Amino acid sequence: MPRVLAITSEKGGVGKSTLAVHLAGAFTERGLSTVLIDEDGRVGSSLRWAERAGEAGLSFPVLTPDDVKPKKLAAADAVLIDTEGRPKRKELRRLSERVDLILVPSGVSALELDSTRELLDFLLEAGDVGRKTRIVLTRVPPVGHAGEDARENLRDEGLTVCNTLVRQYAAYQKAAELGTLARDVRDTRAAVAWADILALSRELL
Repeated sequence: MPRVLAITSEKGGVGKSTLAVHLAGAFTERGLSTVLIDEDGRVGSSLRWAERAGEAGLSFPVLTPDDVKPKKLAAADAVLIDTEGRPKRKELRRLSERVDLILVPSGVSALELDSTRELLDFLLEAGDVGRKTRIVLTRVPPVGHAGEDARENLRDEGLTVCNTLVRQYAAYQKAAELGTLARDVRDTRAAVAWADILALSRELL
């Protein structure tokens, strides 16, 4: 059976779809058969990303829920779900019943961290949901210790945080505009950005 990971957030602008697309690319590069499902019917950022790829395409399929075939998922090593933006909390509880891991991306500003803490407090009260949840710190400033400090503060509060920090680089924005991955854009920091994603992928699977 595939490992099923969902990426969700109650706050916009934290790089949810960017993380979903890039993790799918990293798993695929590592030789894992990967499927990305875009469940955000209102925005469909992952689907739009794949459409911008054009004929070149991405190295993995991006599907709508209606396109999902059980046999295709059964043959995959990893299934990533890009959830709807700001889902209702009851939907998060239902989500936990069909996934192995829920990733919650968060920036490192005080407002973003407070929002993440509030969501994690709710999920931890829900038992299994909380145990399946990990915070991923994204858009971390490449210079300074803001990411490390945020990670350790959250851990001190008893929250589970991925060790890898996904730092903020222009390569991600360029990748979104071109419908490709950060590793494939012309940018001096593209390789460093991709190294963060690969490190996170190994931490998860």
